[in-house]
Amino acid sequence: MSKLGFDPFLDMPSPREFQARLTRRKAPVKAILLDQGFAAGVGNWIADEILFQAGVHPEKRCHELTDEEVKRIRSKMNTIIRKAVAVAADAERFPKTWLFHHRWGKQAGAETANGHKVAFITVGGRTTAFVPDVQV
Repeated sequence: MSKLGFDPFLDMPSPREFQARLTRRKAPVKAILLDQGFAAGVGNWIADEILFQAGVHPEKRCHELTDEEVKRIRSKMNTIIRKAVAVAADAERFPKTWLFHHRWGKQAGAETANGHKVAFITVGGRTTAFVPDVQV
């Protein structure tokens, strides 16, 4: 337990601290979001959703993130986790615009609710769903 990172639901770091913790790392942002030593409880689909909604490519290196990208990542982490808790993780109650609904099974031709193609790569040893038209 002592090696776990912050709890994004109960103990989100300040914007300044979040930025310092994230941008001092050189690994891909998706890998760091999955690192339980960074943020406890962020799993694969949550990391994909955060980066999709923040418009950040999962392979972007943390030390290369702009201030604005870091702000969006922190904000989306907070929003997504709070929504998941509020609806007791009932996927049927997640917004239909979420990548969550289109990421399962690595389906060829998968598209978001807005018609953007969903692509699949491996980042940090995990299957990663992302939307190239949105995540740069």
